[in-house]
Amino acid sequence: MKFGFSTSAFQFEETNTNSDWYEWLKDEVNITSGKVVPYLPYMNYYLTRYMKIHEIAEKLNASIWRFNPSWARLFKDSKRVDDDAVKKYREILKDLKNRGFTVILCLNHFDLPLWVHQPIIARDFLLSKGKLGWYTEDTVKEFLSFSKFVVDNFSEYVDLWCTFNEPNILANFSYLTGIFPPGITSKNAFQKALTNIVTAHNLVYEELKGLKVGIIYNFPYVQGSKEMEENIAYSFLEKVKFDWIGVNYYSRIVYDENGSPKKGYGIFCQPNSVSLEGNPTSDYGWEVYPKGLEEVLKAVNNRFNKPIYVTENGIADSRDFLRPNFLAQHLEAIKNSGIKVEAYLHWSIIDNFEWNFGYEMKFGLYTLDLKPRPSSYLFKEFTEVYSNA
Repeated sequence: MKFGFSTSAFQFEETNTNSDWYEWLKDEVNITSGKVVPYLPYMNYYLTRYMKIHEIAEKLNASIWRFNPSWARLFKDSKRVDDDAVKKYREILKDLKNRGFTVILCLNHFDLPLWVHQPIIARDFLLSKGKLGWYTEDTVKEFLSFSKFVVDNFSEYVDLWCTFNEPNILANFSYLTGIFPPGITSKNAFQKALTNIVTAHNLVYEELKGLKVGIIYNFPYVQGSKEMEENIAYSFLEKVKFDWIGVNYYSRIVYDENGSPKKGYGIFCQPNSVSLEGNPTSDYGWEVYPKGLEEVLKAVNNRFNKPIYVTENGIADSRDFLRPNFLAQHLEAIKNSGIKVEAYLHWSIIDNFEWNFGYEMKFGLYTLDLKPRPSSYLFKEFTEVYSNA
C-alpha cells in the first residue's frame, strides 16, 4: 500500500479571485449570518512553495499525491487560457514525477470559475438569473471542454484521473442544505444538479476512456437505515462508470427508527467531547470511529469490485492530541478489512483553508508555517509498518 496526501486547489493555492468560492466568502450576507468566516484564503502558498511541500512529503515516505488544477485559474473565461497557470501546473507535476510520485489528477474539487457560476446572483434570484453552475446543462458542456484541455496539456505527468471529488457532498451542500454556494435549499434543484454532475462524469469518462478514470466519493459509515445507506452511499455511484474508486472516510451517521440522524453519534456530536458511545470527537465535532472505515471498504469492494484508494482520511485536531491514535486505528482498520487498498492518502500534509471554516480547522501533519506536529513522525513510521498491508 502506498502512502501520500490529498490537496485541493482552492484550499491550498493562493487566493483566486476568479473562483465562485472567492465571491461566496466575500458576501456580506454570508459573513453577517455566520455562514462563512470573515476572511479569505490569504495564507495559502502552494503555488509558490510547492517544492518545499513536496520535499516534506518525500521525507515522510509519501509516494502518491492527489491534487486538482484550478479551472478558475486556468481559464479566465471560456476561451481565454492563462498560459502562466498552465506553465505553473506543469512545473508542479514535473516536480512530483521527478520525485517518483504517483499522481492522481482530479478535475473538480468543488469550486468553479465565476464565468460558470455566479453564486450570489444565483442565490438572490433563486436560480433564475446569472451563471448557474451545476444547475444548468451549459456547465456540463464547459466541463467536458475543460477536461479535454487538461488531458491535452498535463497527461504526460498523470497516472490516475478523477472527475469529481465528493459529488454527493457538492450537490447536497450546494443545492439541498445550502451550506456551499449558491446556498439553495431545494429538492428539485438538488436533483437537477445531481443529474448534470452524473452526465458530466459519464461524458468525461467516455472521452478519457483508457486513462484509468475514477471518482472520489464521501462514504460515511451509515448505521440504522438501509434506505439511507443506499441513498447516501450508492445511488449516485450506480449511475456512473469508473475504473477505480476513491474512498473519503471521516466518521459515521447513525439513524433512528424514523430515519433521522441521531445526535451524539458520528458527525452529529459536540466538538472536543465524547460521543454517546464514549468515543472522542474532533474540533469539528466528528466522532472518531475507525470501525466504520473497515466496514465501508468491505461494502465498496463487494459492491463494485474495483481498485480502491483511500483518498481522504484525517482529523481536525489543533492540539494533535487525537491524531496519533486516529492514524494508527484507521490504518489498522484497513488491515482488518482484508481488502486490498492501493494507497492511503491523508488529509492532509499541512493545514488548509477549510471552506466555510477557514483556517479554524487544523487537519495538517504540519502547521501552516511548516512546523511538524508529533503525529508527522508517527505517519512516517506507519508508512513502514503498513506498506505491505
